Amino acid sequence: MAEQPNFNLDAASRKELEQFIETQQAQSRVQTQVQMLTSMCWDKCVGSISSSFSRSEHSCLANCVDRFLDTSVFLVKKVEEQRAAAMGH
Repeated sequence: MAEQPNFNLDAASRKELEQFIETQQAQSRVQTQVQMLTSMCWDKCVGSISSSFSRSEHSCLANCVDRFLDTSVFLVKKVEEQRAAAMGH
């Protein structure tokens, strides 16, 4: 079994590294959500590829993005409420 490196980081460096990792993970989650949104809305709204979107495609894409964002905000709020309730706040 390979030995794990021992970096001997002080508390401040460990905290900075943890924050960096959290930030990178958050960015990765956002990118994943954007890719999922793009794929989902494209498949739902775009009939064929042309030089521009039709009026109905444009409207469908705008509505799809809006609903996706509304749902995401709603879910984040619910998770925050559940977390606060679990912590007794």
